[in-house]
Amino acid sequence: MLSIQDAADRSGRGAETIRRWIRSGRLRAQRDGRRLLIHEEDLVALLMATSFALPPAWTATSWSTAQPDWVGELRRHRGGRRTPS
Repeated sequence: MLSIQDAADRSGRGAETIRRWIRSGRLRAQRDGRRLLIHEEDLVALLMATSFALPPAWTATSWSTAQPDWVGELRRHRGGRRTPS
C-alpha cells in the first residue's frame, strides 16, 4: 500500500494529481484513519493505461532508423520527475 506522496514519487506526478485521480474515480484508494492508501498494482495499471502509442509515421526517423525513447530520455534527464505545469 502506498501513501499519496509515495504514489506521487513513484509515478513522477505531483501529490495533487494523485488526489485528483482519486476524486475523479480513475484511481482507487482506501482510508486508513485520515490517510488515503493506494494499491501499487492500481497505480501501475493507471499509468500503463495513460501511455499512448506513437502513430506509425512517428516510429522511425527521416533516415529510417527507430526513434529513441524521448520520454524516457527526458525523465532520466529530470531525475524521474515531471516539471510543474
